[in-house]
Amino acid sequence: MPLYFEKPRGTKDTLPDKMKKLNEITGSWVRLMGTWGYEEIQTPVIEFYETVGLFSKTKQDSFLKLLDGTGKTTILRSDYTTPIARLTASLHQKIEFPIRYMYHGKVYRNKGSNGVEEINQLGIELVGVDNLEGDAEVICLAVKSISNCTSKKFQISIGHSQFLQLLLKQVNCPDNVQKSLYNFLLEQNYVGYKSTVSELNIEDKYKTYLIDILKLRGSIEQITSAKDWFNSPEWQNIFAAFLGLWKILQEYQIEEYIGFDLSLVGNQNYYTGLIYNGYSEGNPAPICTGGRYDNLFESFERNAPATGFAINIDALVNVSELNMNEKKKTLIIYEEKNRLETIKIAEQMRSEGKIVIIIDKNKVTEKYKEEFAEVLFSE
Repeated sequence: MPLYFEKPRGTKDTLPDKMKKLNEITGSWVRLMGTWGYEEIQTPVIEFYETVGLFSKTKQDSFLKLLDGTGKTTILRSDYTTPIARLTASLHQKIEFPIRYMYHGKVYRNKGSNGVEEINQLGIELVGVDNLEGDAEVICLAVKSISNCTSKKFQISIGHSQFLQLLLKQVNCPDNVQKSLYNFLLEQNYVGYKSTVSELNIEDKYKTYLIDILKLRGSIEQITSAKDWFNSPEWQNIFAAFLGLWKILQEYQIEEYIGFDLSLVGNQNYYTGLIYNGYSEGNPAPICTGGRYDNLFESFERNAPATGFAINIDALVNVSELNMNEKKKTLIIYEEKNRLETIKIAEQMRSEGKIVIIIDKNKVTEKYKEEFAEVLFSE
């Protein structure tokens, strides 16, 4: 295939049928978020590495780097959250908290020999709210974002970014093994995780705890069975957060979409509290990710607690049952002598909501005419 037919590996062409769904879903979502007080923003697709890249949750080797005209290193936007933190500390420096942002657009990540990862996202950030009400609001909106697009089964699985870290500390897991166990759970490599736990030189009951977290998922009752493993304030605070969140989510009446998962882990250098993934029938990977990150804004000298989510729009389209009613298209064929009259007729029809294309009779083919539900001849 000639090079001019190719595109960088991992990037995507989006054809008209899918674009219609993307636009319909995005437009509906923007209107919904607006009713909750979220305001739409957009950040540049290119950011300075020194101001955004250094503080991003994205792994450093995942950046797509470029040099600008002055020789400064820039990156393609790899996430929205960090640029929003920059914006909040600069253009919105004098805006009072809380601030509710929404966004939609593409992010890009370097996958090495696998090319580029191009992700089409929509998401929200709730900045300046440090309580469970904020977490519950964002989770509720994640549920509404998905349920508005599909009747397929889906669930928001909730965990806590500090749970595994605290558990490994409580059971005296060696420091050099902790990162391996974390990565096994992050990659959902449960075989590797179990094998490593079995070789640990710790008490048998502690090994049982580490294995049991793989099964402690589902209802709030199932995960709170681990509440009595330890009595430290930090441990009890995690379960107090789960229980407090569950109470608020019940008030939002979204219990049927909620599950808990003690094996869920997030970026340890980024998330600071409750985290969650959204899974939908018909899509193997998480359709939604989110959580609390209370330390990021400090890097931009405007400290603020925050929480938010990002949804993969392409995945949302894949599970969507949105049925686009295709409007019938009309073709009007004209001769040059009556082109003006044809233009007026077409404009009138378009004002009535019809899709109309006009074409010179000397430029039209029989095959082209087959695409139209109605073909008219201007006389």
